[in-house]
Amino acid sequence: MKIILLLVCLLCGSRNISAQIRFPKSDVTNDDALDGYRLGWATGDTDIIIGVVTDTFNFTWVPDKEVVSKARFPAFFFSFKSNAEADGRAKYFMRFDNIIHRQIGDTLYEAADWIVDGFDRGSYFNAAKDGRVIWDMATT
Repeated sequence: MKIILLLVCLLCGSRNISAQIRFPKSDVTNDDALDGYRLGWATGDTDIIIGVVTDTFNFTWVPDKEVVSKARFPAFFFSFKSNAEADGRAKYFMRFDNIIHRQIGDTLYEAADWIVDGFDRGSYFNAAKDGRVIWDMATT
């Protein structure tokens, strides 16, 4: 699935993958949802992120004790990305290390480290159910 998404992205030449690819809900696995969510964070594309989360999704930014709803997420992410690129730093790109998955019932949990070289790094913990990311929390 990851390879197909990346090929479509490369062939279309567009960052708005979520508008180009629609899968019936039953075809999207929890793994697919977490992979897409991670791809959105990696490339800085909120359309991808918003496309794989539930309507009740919340992101918790632990350093500021800030709980961000799905509706407020694009503004939060724009600020985060702007800070990462401030002061002449390189164009935003996030990479991930030490990804761990744990399936409990019908929910898939993911814990890992996030890294934006030259800016910051931290850890996160999130979960997907029914092919959608249901929540995420991250810290530095």
